[in-house]
Amino acid sequence: MRKTIQTFSEFVASVEAHCDGGSLHLFRGQDVKVNLLPRIARTDPATNTESTERSMIKELRRMGAALLPEPAADDWELLVVAQHFAMATRLLDWTSNPLAALWFACSSPEAGDRYVYSLAADSLLISSKSQRVGSPFEQAKTRVFQPRLNNPRIVAQDGWFTVHRYSKQSNRFVALEKNPEIRPYLSEFTIPKSARDAILRSLDRHGINVRTLFPDLEGLCRYVSWKLGPA
Repeated sequence: MRKTIQTFSEFVASVEAHCDGGSLHLFRGQDVKVNLLPRIARTDPATNTESTERSMIKELRRMGAALLPEPAADDWELLVVAQHFAMATRLLDWTSNPLAALWFACSSPEAGDRYVYSLAADSLLISSKSQRVGSPFEQAKTRVFQPRLNNPRIVAQDGWFTVHRYSKQSNRFVALEKNPEIRPYLSEFTIPKSARDAILRSLDRHGINVRTLFPDLEGLCRYVSWKLGPA
């Protein structure tokens, strides 16, 4: 499903019509069309980064022992921490809150249309820690998982992730929109450049803004600058 959205209310109505009441739908807002790949794979999807990722996580565990909330956390939890603090990983951020995704889509000042992707995730879900078989680097398929809600940003953003695998059959990380198993579960909402400012104002009226999604001093300063700073 593809749909162009012109207003906040149209987005809400479209999401309500699109999502079944009992199903899990996740959302992702971004400033590029498709290319649904984790950051570690965007420069060269054909590179198998497993050894590099394992080395980075090992070094994060060693060097960050005094900084990490749980130095003995498994690789799944460390990947979430690394993703949160801007390390390139095989995780791709999603949210269960469509309005949060809409804000992320519209908030960048760069020119151009923006996109919100919806993923019907029920059949792709790793539903519990016990179902995380082995390491995140050893998964047989790209899957969805929910991290523990152990930091304020993940809580505020209703954070979820897709954990992506390197396909040895295709010799590359396969973008979600090109993955035949996942592609049928994806939908796309396009937000034209002309609609973005009005949508951001509507989101703010409904309590979705940089201050609520980043509930710390950085988020507050960014919010004050957006509301009161120079245009």
